[in-house]
Amino acid sequence: MTDQSLPDTNVLSGLCEIISDPAVVIDAEGVFVDVIHNAHNGALFYRDPETLLGTDLWDVFSTPQADRFYTVIEDALQTGETQQMEYQLSLDGVDRHFEARATPVGGDAGRVVWLAEDITQRKQRQRKQALIERVFEISPVGLVVVEPSGDISTANARAEELLGLEREEITRRRYNQPEWEIYYEDGTPIPESEHPVTRVFESGEPVFGFEHWIELADGTERWFSSNAAPILGAGGDVERVVVGLDDATRLKQREEQLEWLVGTEILADVGGWELDLETGQIGGTAGMRRLYGMPEYNPTLEEAIEQYHPNDRAAVRDAIDTCRETGEPIELEARRKTADETERWFRLRAEKTVRDGTPKLRGIVRDITRDKEREQRIMVMSRILRHNIRNKLTVIRGNTRLLKEELGSSEFTADAARGHIDRIDRASRELDSVAERARTFDRAIERDPRDGTVHLRQALTDVRDALAEQHPEATIEVGTTDAEVSGDRMAIDLILDILVENALEYTETPDPTVELAAEPTSSGQVTVTVDTDESSIPDIERNVLTSETEGPVAHSRGLGLWAVTWLVRRIGGSVTLTEAPDGGTRVELTFPRAREETNAGG
Repeated sequence: MTDQSLPDTNVLSGLCEIISDPAVVIDAEGVFVDVIHNAHNGALFYRDPETLLGTDLWDVFSTPQADRFYTVIEDALQTGETQQMEYQLSLDGVDRHFEARATPVGGDAGRVVWLAEDITQRKQRQRKQALIERVFEISPVGLVVVEPSGDISTANARAEELLGLEREEITRRRYNQPEWEIYYEDGTPIPESEHPVTRVFESGEPVFGFEHWIELADGTERWFSSNAAPILGAGGDVERVVVGLDDATRLKQREEQLEWLVGTEILADVGGWELDLETGQIGGTAGMRRLYGMPEYNPTLEEAIEQYHPNDRAAVRDAIDTCRETGEPIELEARRKTADETERWFRLRAEKTVRDGTPKLRGIVRDITRDKEREQRIMVMSRILRHNIRNKLTVIRGNTRLLKEELGSSEFTADAARGHIDRIDRASRELDSVAERARTFDRAIERDPRDGTVHLRQALTDVRDALAEQHPEATIEVGTTDAEVSGDRMAIDLILDILVENALEYTETPDPTVELAAEPTSSGQVTVTVDTDESSIPDIERNVLTSETEGPVAHSRGLGLWAVTWLVRRIGGSVTLTEAPDGGTRVELTFPRAREETNAGG
């Protein structure tokens, strides 16, 4: 320290030691008269602190910058108040930003303490934030931010335009208010539980490509493809949800026009293809790749035909040959395996054309698996439910008639009347059970059976516990497993529940044992087995599980096994029946392994 140090230098040094800002004392002439050392000084102004003593601002900085500093010092000395400024220094091409405070000290001594704070990181954060805000504002996609309370806190200009509302109107609303008038394609209001924002808050996972439409204030409809993504906090909790709204109205209009041209009802599952009749090579659009689950789609004609079901290949080949020779358009339905070995139904349409002098067949393919399943479900449920309802009503009507006769008989007995009443009650409850099972299946099939991850140990244990109460005479054993599968928990619970109930129903022992196990396979799947001792599923029921076609509806006694086949197929699995080692029946279910588990195992 110099002999011109302030009397209270020790106090000032102590204060500077507990703060992170470098400090110097500068007099009214701009001369550095003292440097107050602390652990954070380092190379003050990119100079060794001691070399500053006796120099002035113009020795250290460029004239314009030194003049700026001096003006701040003058203002501090004239007003007696702390002055602030920001400045930038550069060393070896690296820019650093500082915020300085000049405070008068020492009464009439005409000096200031200059505290400098490095705010480079703050500036970088501010620039980054400004860039984010700018991108947010000029984004061609409508963006809104939703808080955990459900309130919309922010919206950009594009969101105003798309939603037909002023920003203040948007941010006064919650995302789930009825005023949004948000619908599925068929006009069904989207429930809050299915709203993408709700799903993101609950799962923490983003939702992409959620298609819906809203009714604007002027009564017009606007289609959106929405993406919703979480903003996570330090602990992994969802702090906010950002929703991107992409106007899909024109796309929908074009799809409707294309629907009219090609005569299809749904274009969501359509792919285009073109066959070069000279080379036999097929080229497919992105839609074809998506439909078949392939990264590329450019097979030869014979390679493509080989992918169809053996019973359908001849029809596909004949239709192509006829179109090639006569120009008669192709229109047929056929089964084909996708990349994940799942068999699905497709509708093919094509016509002959000439492009650049080369004859080609150009057409579209649409996945109609759900349509086929729906047709079969309606047929099966109609027949089975009609059969059950008719039988139970026959029992109810018959016993009602007999009860009336009993009540009017001189030989009336309470036991006889009670027997009729019990049979009426039992038939009514069985009828209600059938209806409830149908409702449960409807709820399961209308969900997305592939959505979610199911821990099989928990699912098998829950089924065991539920059925153990209903069948105390049975022993249900669950093998140890850590396997996880991709699928909807509700659907998988229903599949397992039906199979175990059937195993117990058809067993020939008074105290049966059912063994449930799950084992991952090397092919990225999980096999779930249901083994029952001395249980033999009747042929009429076995045909339901082993049928390879959508053919005639067998006279199965119940809806359960049909539900199993439909749900397993929708999940992307399969069902097979074999003989168990003890002579009973084994049902094997194959499910796709959960994605994370598949990756870990690969």
